[in-house]
Amino acid sequence: MPELHPDAAPFIGRLRTHPPNLVIIGCDGEPSTTLQILRQIREQSVVPCIVMSGQADDVSEIVALEAGADALVDRAAPLRALVARIRAVLRRGEWGVVETVPTLSIGGWRLTAERRQLLRPDGSECPLTTAEFDLMHLLVESMGKPISRDTIASIVFRRPFRAEDRTVDNLVLRLRRKLGPAQQDSIKTIRGAGYLFAGFSGCTPYIAVA
Repeated sequence: MPELHPDAAPFIGRLRTHPPNLVIIGCDGEPSTTLQILRQIREQSVVPCIVMSGQADDVSEIVALEAGADALVDRAAPLRALVARIRAVLRRGEWGVVETVPTLSIGGWRLTAERRQLLRPDGSECPLTTAEFDLMHLLVESMGKPISRDTIASIVFRRPFRAEDRTVDNLVLRLRRKLGPAQQDSIKTIRGAGYLFAGFSGCTPYIAVA
């Protein structure tokens, strides 16, 4: 059943013990407050988050996505648009309908689509948001082949790519940071073609299906 929380603090306090399927954040006050709530949620969970804002332009969307949101919806949008976005976000998460794919092992790193996890060689989890995991999975499946920004925008964000839009580039930047300093070259920028996953640095470039 849906729950309404006028104050974010109690909700965040019980996030680990009572994780929801999806969070919708209404941006009523300062945008900085919404971003702060997003960051607090991301410190504890990768639960899908949708931000509803009265300012849903490209810049606002980029800022929200970088803070950990999975989508930004304009408050003026019709209800059916919000419902469609909720369904799209849930389809991409472990809480929705996810195609079961075997675990992929890449030089000691393991990517499990069913659990939506990326594990480092030492067994620790590299926590990724929904969009970050979808991008990582897309790149790994196409290892050695460049993926265009148009393809990334279509698959990860479910919308066409716009030339002036930096959302895809910023998502790649965030993913590189999550992978760590030693793996900055694992995702290469291919001029005029997009991005290519070359394998993890220091690991044998192969993919094994577990």
